[in-house]
Amino acid sequence: MVRQAPSRGWASGFGLLAPRARRPLTASDTLIIMEVTDVFARYGIAHDEADMATMEDLFTADATLEVSLGGPPFQRISGRPEILKNFLTVLETQADQRRHCITNLIVTSNEPDAADAHAYGLVSAAAGRELQLAAACAYQARLARENDGLWRFKRLWIGMDNYCGHAPGTEE
Repeated sequence: MVRQAPSRGWASGFGLLAPRARRPLTASDTLIIMEVTDVFARYGIAHDEADMATMEDLFTADATLEVSLGGPPFQRISGRPEILKNFLTVLETQADQRRHCITNLIVTSNEPDAADAHAYGLVSAAAGRELQLAAACAYQARLARENDGLWRFKRLWIGMDNYCGHAPGTEE
């Protein structure tokens, strides 16, 4: 994979980020939005704190993770155990303290136990006395409410606009 400068709208252009049309919200939509927002918040904190027990609880057993860097996905991982291994591999490449700030969350659901979500993310990295922006990204997810009543990622796509330094999973 050769790193390229992202063009404006690259994620939509590749069909990776396409929010559904708006519609009036219902009371049940509001609850789903809150629950899905909670999953994204827990994902960011679990990633930053290397909390693999929480991370494991955020993905379905048959989940899929895809990662892009300014273009089509360069990495596709299937199954919760493999996804967790991937996150551990990424954490091993980072000696700094990361903080995920996930914003602009749009959640749509036409089914009681399934939802689609889109969000943006900024990831800061603190090392020593330096603080920098490590990544800017977009997320697209399909979430499922499982039998225990908890929402989990069934599919999570992470689309990085850029990454400071060597992006994990790339051959650069």
